[in-house]
Amino acid sequence: MKNYFQLSILRSLSLLIVLFIAVSFRTHAAQQYEIDPNLDESIKWYIGATGKVDDGKAKTLLETAALTKDPLAVMWIARVYSTGRMGYPADKDKAKAIARGVIADVEKLAEQRVPEATFLMGTAYAEGLAKKKNPQEAVEWYRRAAKLGNVLAQHNLGNAYASGTGVEQSDELAVKWWLMAAEQGDAIPQYQLGVMYETGKGVTKDLDRAKNWYQLSAEKGYGKAKTALSRLNRIHRLNR
Repeated sequence: MKNYFQLSILRSLSLLIVLFIAVSFRTHAAQQYEIDPNLDESIKWYIGATGKVDDGKAKTLLETAALTKDPLAVMWIARVYSTGRMGYPADKDKAKAIARGVIADVEKLAEQRVPEATFLMGTAYAEGLAKKKNPQEAVEWYRRAAKLGNVLAQHNLGNAYASGTGVEQSDELAVKWWLMAAEQGDAIPQYQLGVMYETGKGVTKDLDRAKNWYQLSAEKGYGKAKTALSRLNRIHRLNR
């Protein structure tokens, strides 16, 4: 009996050691993988985290990154062709073809908890890029990436809650995730927060806060925020 319990304990310890090594390996792999610096800079110009939204600079940097055959950069090329982002023409067939060539590599990196790869898997399921469209699956990948700090995953998770796509609609949760993205400098969630504070959706109505969020987004060049800010300023002048 004593030998049986000793053997059971040894087996349990062995299993724990194997699990620890597996988790450590995945964590180490994620830490070792560094996003291509040109891709990183491209995304910052695209969302406005540099202080300005500039699709032209974003496009040039993205294409430079993609020349290295980096799978995340190539998947981003698929993403921008998917709906015509960053000044690219919308070409769904081209986007799908590009995505098919790198999706296996992107998925491997996502399984290693690389934030950008995890976000791109959300895009794959959301837009049908080498994966069958599945809004619920897209949300799950976005959620994983958002918790890893990925700004566009936070942005898109806010969008999902706002529209009720793949999740139960919730203005409060839309605000929660947009706020995280906005605090990282993403111009569109900054604008969206302005809308929420102006209309009182998901938050208490507060025109001063609405104006502040519009201002931040407008300063980065986001057109809708400029229009909204002008409208609020005009209303303020009329009410004086």
